[in-house]
Amino acid sequence: MNKISIFLGNIALFFAISASAAPVAIDTMFVDNASATLTAGIVGPLTASTPFDPALEITMGSFQSSILNITSNIYSLNIYSEAGTSGNPAPSGYVDGSAISVDFSSLRGNLSYNSNTYDFALWPLTTTLDYGTYSQLDGTFDIGWSENLNIDLGSVLLEPANLEVNLQGYLTTIPVPAAIWLFGSGILVLFGFSRKKPK
Repeated sequence: MNKISIFLGNIALFFAISASAAPVAIDTMFVDNASATLTAGIVGPLTASTPFDPALEITMGSFQSSILNITSNIYSLNIYSEAGTSGNPAPSGYVDGSAISVDFSSLRGNLSYNSNTYDFALWPLTTTLDYGTYSQLDGTFDIGWSENLNIDLGSVLLEPANLEVNLQGYLTTIPVPAAIWLFGSGILVLFGFSRKKPK
């Protein structure tokens, strides 16, 4: 009987480890600090940083007309998401252990700088995170990426610029469906009944 208990315990442990190691979809990202660094030609880097209390939400699977605004005394950056003409999907992402991955292809930036306003894709199709960390212990994350754009520095021509964005906060994940746990329980029962009784 002890061998059967140990066997079933090992199966249960296998399912628990498999479920925790598999990628888990993000439900909501709560941003409590955001920063942006703008470098344009010989100007910069110019950094803006804004804490949020309460934290602002990036709701996965939804478009938001305004997510957050990063400001300084030099420029401001409003981040929002929209489907646009290309039909980009709403923000999504998942965590896998301490790794985090997101699809922010619908994010756009509205930058006010030097008396001008620029609206641009904040996450082009080729963009990936420059860095991204996630803590399973407290659900906190730290992600960052950069985008190249052209802005007006007061000269005749637009100047190439680089914008680095950093978001920090915590997130919630979508619970593992109960069906997975029921499936695991069913497998355990099948294994239990399939074993022959000792003579």
